[in-house]
Amino acid sequence: MATQNELLAPMDGLLMPLREVPDEVFATGMLGDGFAIAPREDAASVTVCAPADGQIETVADAGHAYTLHTDDGLELLVHIGIDTVTLKGAPFRSLVSAGDRVRAGDALVRADLGAIRAADLPTVTPVLITNPEILSDLSLALGEAEGGVTAAARYRTANREKKGRF
Repeated sequence: MATQNELLAPMDGLLMPLREVPDEVFATGMLGDGFAIAPREDAASVTVCAPADGQIETVADAGHAYTLHTDDGLELLVHIGIDTVTLKGAPFRSLVSAGDRVRAGDALVRADLGAIRAADLPTVTPVLITNPEILSDLSLALGEAEGGVTAAARYRTANREKKGRF
């Protein structure tokens, strides 16, 4: 028997398949399966939310990427923008730390989209499941989404015994 869960859109914007991300590593699924969201063009800044309940595993030094271990065993990577590590943290204000527990929809980071665009970098944000082998099904939503509210993906994992995490 499998359980079905969902991942929320991490921000307001347009949900899209990974293949549309303007970066080969994300677009080809080299880092995992998932979806991406492009923030609204008129948004000067955005609050990025947790797509699921879980524990923050890592916060990148540059503040542009967050990994989350969900309560049902998914390893998620939320990567704000493309090549934004080069901005050395300037457009990001982290609101969580490694080890923090979060609920779906909780704020993770505030991002200055204007600064990212001024650096001529894409603001599209991939959300990756870096351990897709535990999925038995993944379906994605496309179109407009409200951050922390809209289900961006629904998935099933095979029930398995949890090993020492939660």
